[in-house]
Amino acid sequence: MNRRHFIKTSALASGLLASRGWTNSSPHQNRMMGIQIQPHNMYDEGIEQSLDLLQRTANVNALFLLSHGYYVARGRAPEVLAPDHGWTVRDERKRSMPKVWIRHHESFYKDTTLRHYQNRPDEEYWDSDIFKELQKVRSERGVKLYARLYEPNQLVDDSGKPRGWIKNWESVLTEDLFGHAGSGPCWNNPDYRAWLRATMADMFTHYDLDGLQYGAERVGPLSEVLYRGFVPACFCQYCRKRNAEKGIDPVRAKTGYTRLYELIQNAEKKDYPPDGLMTTIMRTLFEYHEIMGWYYQWFAAEREILSMIYDTVKSINKDAEVGWHIDHQRSTWDRFYRAACSYQDMAQKADFIKPILYHEIMGPRMKGWVIAEWKTKLFSELTEEQIVQNFYAFNGYDPNRQPRYEQLSDQGFSPQYVYREMERVHKAIGEQAKIYAGIGLDIPWNNQPFPSDPGSIYEATMNAYKAGSDGIVISREYDECRVPNLKAVGRAARDWREMKG
Repeated sequence: MNRRHFIKTSALASGLLASRGWTNSSPHQNRMMGIQIQPHNMYDEGIEQSLDLLQRTANVNALFLLSHGYYVARGRAPEVLAPDHGWTVRDERKRSMPKVWIRHHESFYKDTTLRHYQNRPDEEYWDSDIFKELQKVRSERGVKLYARLYEPNQLVDDSGKPRGWIKNWESVLTEDLFGHAGSGPCWNNPDYRAWLRATMADMFTHYDLDGLQYGAERVGPLSEVLYRGFVPACFCQYCRKRNAEKGIDPVRAKTGYTRLYELIQNAEKKDYPPDGLMTTIMRTLFEYHEIMGWYYQWFAAEREILSMIYDTVKSINKDAEVGWHIDHQRSTWDRFYRAACSYQDMAQKADFIKPILYHEIMGPRMKGWVIAEWKTKLFSELTEEQIVQNFYAFNGYDPNRQPRYEQLSDQGFSPQYVYREMERVHKAIGEQAKIYAGIGLDIPWNNQPFPSDPGSIYEATMNAYKAGSDGIVISREYDECRVPNLKAVGRAARDWREMKG
């Protein structure tokens, strides 16, 4: 199905129901309808005005509001932002925004050397406190408020120089195979863990929040080297100590990862070993079992961090919903990650899990981010079309309902992708935790518009409900979401409620 083909039957059916509203007697009245939003959007458009639009179009009852802007969509061209929110879009490439949207308190950070960014007076809204300002109006409207926090990553400029946003950040960075600093923090570094714990305690002590959505858009050393050809990390003193205590020899682990790195480097030059790349990689994994052990311990450390975050928040507010944002590489295409860290594992310490299921932009991302890398590295012995078809087969997608390789850039994935991935999460965790499907609207590609089709958005939302979703989180960012697509999500929610009575 072409991504821009409007699904007329769905639209007509939903249109008949759109005017009926929400029935107070429905058992599904309080089903989650959240949206990811940045604070400056609400200030730009006006808090009341933006809430009016969200509730009028999509019946939004929860804001997933960015608390820290260390890792977020920024530097976007004005043409990729929604032009129909009732205000004149500004070029954010010419704007300076705060990195921190809450007030921090020094007393919470005595156990860590890291300190949050200090907003500057030359930044717009630099002295605002939106999480406080929203309390009255969101209470009056019955809207829940969740802090949205992503792990800081890539805090360097184009030359590789640290931006200095977080004091002493360079002291907690990963260490790669050759002893160089990586781009993200080491999950085993005690200073980093103490800083995260302090941040959560500080935030939930001083703000009335209904919950937290936390995410770390990063994978482990095996994926880094085999999929992308990066120098694998982390081999810092804390990782070496942890693994040695688990009986994993750091020297053999480094030797094994070095061999994998050399194999991928040679594959990029089309220099293959006699038995082929895949067979030789498997032989290396057999010979150096420490590779897999090291990889597993990386994600065991992340699970410890998630457990720490969960326990810290719950110790302050037992009723707060704490959940995890799972990005595309983790929800969909990184099989190593999916094997090492299952949804069942994540749900052990979670009130909800929010996998991103952005079906339309998945096409360009698959072609531009994934296949482009795989074809020159791990799967360089296959054609692009073979990679796509194998990907569909392994993930249980119907190839007749998904685009071929040459169609990926224009069509994206069909809404069947949303159903299949939502079904997988639901079967994995059952009632162990709630599942909020991240439905992507109007997500740009290469800083150019990639508008969604309302019919496709409607079907994707319905598929999420059919496959067991407890709610929807409209994604990626509110300021990208065009009004017809917000309405499409709202129609689907109303229609689903009508169906279920």
